[in-house]
Amino acid sequence: MAALTNSRNTPELSDSGRMRILGVEANTNIYLGGIVAIDANGYAVPASATTTTANALRIVGRAERVVNGIPGENALNNPGAAGAISITARKGVFLYDQDNSITLADLGMVCFAIDDHTVTATDRASGASVQQYAAAGQVVALDPSGQVWVDFWHQATAAA
Repeated sequence: MAALTNSRNTPELSDSGRMRILGVEANTNIYLGGIVAIDANGYAVPASATTTTANALRIVGRAERVVNGIPGENALNNPGAAGAISITARKGVFLYDQDNSITLADLGMVCFAIDDHTVTATDRASGASVQQYAAAGQVVALDPSGQVWVDFWHQATAAA
């Protein structure tokens, strides 16, 4: 496409993309408050590690509420077809567990999701040859509890 030669009306999402409604993958349970990812099929799944291939999950935020299900309940789509229920994933800065690898030196750096409630400083387990953990977001602060404040607005892809 050619570059603009005049001004352009560029619409913005009403909530700036803070919340996304995603269909839940078949036979999958997502628990409210957990870290939500999109799988290779475009459906929501809980964040998780892979062991044999580079992690293709893309983290989208915190599980907020169920759509087409029971409000205030977890997204229980097991058994269920892909997209039978949906979950709202919210971007923001949220407090999550960590594996004790994140220190003050990691402030402003990308952290990675080990599972749906735990982050780590590295994109793979010791000795692994492929990226096992999806980029979760930027480390904002360490909480006195040992947990980490993660900014889901700022993510990056790790080099595999």
